[in-house]
Amino acid sequence: MSKEEGSIFRFVFGMVSGLVSGIVLGLLVAPKPGKEMREDLVSKSNELKDFTKNRFEEFQQISRGKAVEMAGNIQTKASKISSKLDELARRGTDILIQDEVQ
Repeated sequence: MSKEEGSIFRFVFGMVSGLVSGIVLGLLVAPKPGKEMREDLVSKSNELKDFTKNRFEEFQQISRGKAVEMAGNIQTKASKISSKLDELARRGTDILIQDEVQ
């Protein structure tokens, strides 16, 4: 994982944990009857589920983009290496042919 991806992950993890802590603390301190409290818990947990799902989908898109970018970079570098190896093989063949002629 790159430094940038680690920073994003820590940020999102901190944001989610802070959100959960705030919700739980707010619900525990608020003077509400049990039925209202349960309804609020269900509502807030659904909000948190949706929030987490959206963030996960964003990370998937970012990861896919990075994977495509890395694959392109690898393919470009592999092509350059292959070209260099072909050139070296031709030079080696030329040198061997010159040695045989002399």
